[in-house]
Amino acid sequence: MGAFNFNMVVFMALVASTAFCSSATQHIVGDASGWVIPNNHNLYTDWASQRIFTVGDSLVFDFLTGDVTEVCKDDYDHCHVSNPGSTIKTSPAIINLTSPGDHYYICSLEGHCIFHQKLAINVVMNSSCSK
Repeated sequence: MGAFNFNMVVFMALVASTAFCSSATQHIVGDASGWVIPNNHNLYTDWASQRIFTVGDSLVFDFLTGDVTEVCKDDYDHCHVSNPGSTIKTSPAIINLTSPGDHYYICSLEGHCIFHQKLAINVVMNSSCSK
């Protein structure tokens, strides 16, 4: 019976630490504005600069028209899609952040990216779980 209690305590500690380490944030892109052609061309840059994106988090893109397309930096900078990662055409589009590094998203509808419907973020590892 004593070994069972000890094993149960160890199991509960592992469950608790996993729950703590796997806490993730769901980021609503653009907050109340959503994923639109912004009136302020710095909307998404300013929005991203106020957040820390961590592996395990997710992005939620809310839109009425358009899409969300993951692209490389060159495509992001020049607003074209030569080698798309994935395109989501239904809203809300939820993208799970599974790897650290720079990630780039645009709306691939003609004219949308040029008018600043694009987002660049940097995703970091969850430091509280990497020991």
